Amino acid sequence: MHSHTRSPTSSNHHLHDHDEDCAGGEQLRVTADDDCEASEQEAEANALMDVVAAFLSYKTFVLNSGIYRRLHHIDELSERHREIVSSLGTIDKIKNAEKLVRENYKFVLGLVHSSSVGEMPNPVDDPEEFKRWYQSFCESRTRAGSAMAKSSHMEKVLSTLKQFVRDWSEEGERERAQTYGPILQALEDEFAHVAPRDRGNIHVLVPGAGLGRLAFDICCRGFSCQGNEFSYFMLLASNFILNKSEVVNQHTIYPFVHQFSNVVSASDQLRAVRVPDVLPSEMPYAETARFSMSAGDFIEIYGAEDQRAQWDAIVTCFFMDTANNVLAYLDAMWNAMKPGAVWINIGPLLWHFDNIEGESSIELTRDEFVALVTKVGFVMEEQQFKKRISATYTANS
Repeated sequence: MHSHTRSPTSSNHHLHDHDEDCAGGEQLRVTADDDCEASEQEAEANALMDVVAAFLSYKTFVLNSGIYRRLHHIDELSERHREIVSSLGTIDKIKNAEKLVRENYKFVLGLVHSSSVGEMPNPVDDPEEFKRWYQSFCESRTRAGSAMAKSSHMEKVLSTLKQFVRDWSEEGERERAQTYGPILQALEDEFAHVAPRDRGNIHVLVPGAGLGRLAFDICCRGFSCQGNEFSYFMLLASNFILNKSEVVNQHTIYPFVHQFSNVVSASDQLRAVRVPDVLPSEMPYAETARFSMSAGDFIEIYGAEDQRAQWDAIVTCFFMDTANNVLAYLDAMWNAMKPGAVWINIGPLLWHFDNIEGESSIELTRDEFVALVTKVGFVMEEQQFKKRISATYTANS
């Protein structure tokens, strides 16, 4: 974990106008920025619909690629081999997994419906109307030439289910203690002179907030905190758990049902997990600590002029290695931090875009990374630097 302090220490935009004669002799004045904004909004809408399509495709995808395919492989075995496999309970396990996938789908449908995307009917209250809506949704994507779901998106759906375990279940408490624990302690140490009830004016930013648990836990210690997230998978899921939860352990999910390899027992694969383990609406210090989530690109939002010197602390957890160019992250952080603000970081340097075709990527060693942040202007507090912290991520353990 690194703790850095920002040492106390414009660009020009050119607008191009296009004039066009219109009926009646009036002129329509359109700017290149307007065209760009409309194009960006359309791209954002399409990206959101791709994510919605992936969530809605969960049951079909998992049943076809994960359940029926495996049963078919067993059917193709010789009679003797098939009898042996059957005697192990493997076929029963797969059929039980099929039932649990259907249970997960109910949870996923509730998640999508909670965001009121595309006026989706409630699949519980009006299943027939939902079927008609779903058919229309699929047909509209076919007409637009869009696949119902991309395979890469389906993997993100599965990982989102496991993310619920890490952030919002009793089972995830161990992982949270490994990674969130040191961060929370560092914040407590940094602002130990301020009582929790008086920390509402201390503003903490959490980029890459995922499902929002770290940001929530920071608020529970009296700080005002904003989580920032770019992924629509995380944004839809965090909205569901943060804003639609009514009781503790309201939902039961089976996040490891898709994992058929490197599993000790069927009970590990099929086990249930209940979420959320706490009720987000019952946050202590709610009268003074403000909790919010922002959606969008971290660099674009927090590198902007209106975010200059707004934050007393930035917390990054398993985030810095998600950058194509980590210098761009550091520049945005430097812009957003007040002079003397603290940056607390924990996580590996498994650069996400390394060897990804079509993506640029700057990969640094730990020593290079530490040297880089000091060149940007951050001051390393050596006594708080730990070389290694043992941690897992959404492990089935």
